Amino acid sequence: MNRSRLPTIGAVFAGGCLGTAVRMGILHLVGEQVVALAAVNLLGCLLLGVVSALLGHRHEAWRMFLVVGGIGAFTSWSSLAVQGATHPSGVLMVAAEALAGVSVAGLAHLSTWRLMMRGSR
Repeated sequence: MNRSRLPTIGAVFAGGCLGTAVRMGILHLVGEQVVALAAVNLLGCLLLGVVSALLGHRHEAWRMFLVVGGIGAFTSWSSLAVQGATHPSGVLMVAAEALAGVSVAGLAHLSTWRLMMRGSR
């Protein structure tokens, strides 16, 4: 293993632990698995849009911690895919949530970027 990558791996691991813990807490609090999972995935998309606009391609360690580790573990698109494969109306649910997620991430990124540009004037 290349030792120069250890800080990056550590950032992803730490973010993943945090993201998973927060997701499990929300799922436990809400109780209704399908609703909670949709809320978590859409909130994750919103956070992804904001963080991507704030960090861009800078600050690799923070991007690895927040985006790859934290938000990646917080969201659970694989669980959504399983729900889509096991429920009769699941494919429509998966398609709708994926479209909503992409839309939320894009709008959050654009809104954050515009706020940053307005603030830098």
